[in-house]
Amino acid sequence: MKRAPTESVQAAAGRRRREASTAEILAATRRLLSAGDPMASLTVERILAEAGVSRATFYACFPDKHAVVGRLAQESLAWREEVSSEGLADPTVTREQLETLMRAVVGHWRANRPVLAAIVELAEHDPAMRAAWRSAVEEIASQTASHLRVRWTNSADAPSDIDGVATALTWMFERCAHQLAVDDAGAETVSLALTEILWRTVTWRAPRRAR
Repeated sequence: MKRAPTESVQAAAGRRRREASTAEILAATRRLLSAGDPMASLTVERILAEAGVSRATFYACFPDKHAVVGRLAQESLAWREEVSSEGLADPTVTREQLETLMRAVVGHWRANRPVLAAIVELAEHDPAMRAAWRSAVEEIASQTASHLRVRWTNSADAPSDIDGVATALTWMFERCAHQLAVDDAGAETVSLALTEILWRTVTWRAPRRAR
């Protein structure tokens, strides 16, 4: 059995530099959006100035500004593995645990509201941003499907189309995030409603035929 090639010292150093630069670029873009900079004025030059990185460094990390905002879109949806895996994959999860999870998700949306609102605004009329947003949603739906498969392993009540269920749930969450980006007054109602929907979905049992 062949061993995977080990990373050279130079390659490891280069990877760490790219990771640090990527984090700086994302943080700078988030600051600009949170400060109220309209998406129309968010240029690569503005990001470079805010992040303090060179143009070459930027393009070593991202192909364009849409890729940066697309990455922020994925984070802003807050349906990432570290948030969702424990609750969705665990067949013994309680309603209270799901409610805690939903409050955390909605809280993340509220904390990132300026960024989320800017992304939603741009996605309405910019095809490239719309594609980046859709890609983020699809990736999260794929992660969600993986967690649900773990949950429903060997379960007679597993839905026939887990991918379809995961996709529908993720787009439902996307619409909620979309609404809270423009009006978060109903955040508590949204948290409780999402808990109810998710709880009923993961605890559903097929009707048993009478003998």
